[in-house]
Amino acid sequence: MKSHRILLLFLALVCCVPSFISSSIALMLGIIYAISIGKSISLKAQTSTWGGYLLKFSVIGLGFGINFNVLLATGKNNIGTTAFFVFGAMIIGLALGKLLRIDKKIALLISSGTAICGGSAIAAVGSVIKADANQLSISTAVVFSLNALALFSFPAIGHWLGLSQIQFGTWAAIAIHDMSSVVGAATKYGDEALKIASVTKMIRVLWIIPLSLALVFGFKENRESFKIPSFIIGFLVASCLFSFLPQFKEYYTFVYKISKQIMVLSLFLIGSSISFESFKKVGISVILQASTVWIIICLLSLYYVMFFQK
Repeated sequence: MKSHRILLLFLALVCCVPSFISSSIALMLGIIYAISIGKSISLKAQTSTWGGYLLKFSVIGLGFGINFNVLLATGKNNIGTTAFFVFGAMIIGLALGKLLRIDKKIALLISSGTAICGGSAIAAVGSVIKADANQLSISTAVVFSLNALALFSFPAIGHWLGLSQIQFGTWAAIAIHDMSSVVGAATKYGDEALKIASVTKMIRVLWIIPLSLALVFGFKENRESFKIPSFIIGFLVASCLFSFLPQFKEYYTFVYKISKQIMVLSLFLIGSSISFESFKKVGISVILQASTVWIIICLLSLYYVMFFQK
């Protein structure tokens, strides 16, 4: 039976290889797989792990399509914006958590995931505050659900409102949780949107570092080392190679294109690894906290890009 599931998973992965399969379709196929036949806990762990590896590799590969000088300029222009929304999401999330009397660690995990980068932030913060498996699974399940909703809805909303490539890229980078869904939505919108979203999201992801440091000192009993996401370093190195060694442009273009398709595969694996058992443990107050913070950030960031960014 296990070999049967692995075979079906392999066939589903093959279906995601063609370029006409979008990131949102791949994620939906993964979720359908998880609901229908992907019930093996060990298999879910493997798909989640490989999905994470492919995601990091694809993000690094996207650096081969972004000029380093453009990266610096975009980062400089958006650092204040990302800081405002990161702090805003954290403040609103923690305030709502206290108001709704949610477990402090779960409230912090969801606030961090919404403010910075979804599952990556939850994992980083969880390791610092020593969150247990139940707290991590609940937070990840709620944030992932909103992530999936954003991946499907954002491109349609962007086209409906007539957002430019730059506007949509900025909005997606600020309002969508995970890097995978940011890139997935931006890829569907356009190549320029993808570049803007990737760079702006990287600036947002970097907030993991000061947040983790603050928590290390805030939770005195849990002072442990934390890890800087390796894909950030890889992305920067790839961008430098693309910018300062142009003689290999043909190879960079190939890696860039492959990376975009690998992102599709990673979204399928991430979708197939979701555990719907986690939702049984989620209370309405937790869903209310996560949804409210996310909707506020979505609306405020949309207002910003529509009226203050050309």
